[in-house]
Amino acid sequence: MSVKNVKIRFNLDKENDRRAYEYLQGAEQSYSKAAISAMCGFMDLSERTATEDAFLERVISTIREETAKINPLGGLLQFVHTPSAQTSTEKVNNAETEEAVLDFLDSF
Repeated sequence: MSVKNVKIRFNLDKENDRRAYEYLQGAEQSYSKAAISAMCGFMDLSERTATEDAFLERVISTIREETAKINPLGGLLQFVHTPSAQTSTEKVNNAETEEAVLDFLDSF
């Protein structure tokens, strides 16, 4: 005989156990058919989710590869930083340089 008998217990103090028990109580079919249907539905959903996750990962990696090909800087833009604030010494040096340039231009 190819029929297997499995015993299952529900601890009604636990939320998931109680929900599963209530599901079986409200099912319009036998406990066995309801449990088999629920487990198969869960397994199908898990497989479909895994397949969708793998597909999504392939799409993301393809987009990254193609974007890297299009970007003429080859992804170097991520290393560009905004200029940091100048120190007082740099400000003085810049002011002196500007004055020297203006003096040079005035000589014409």
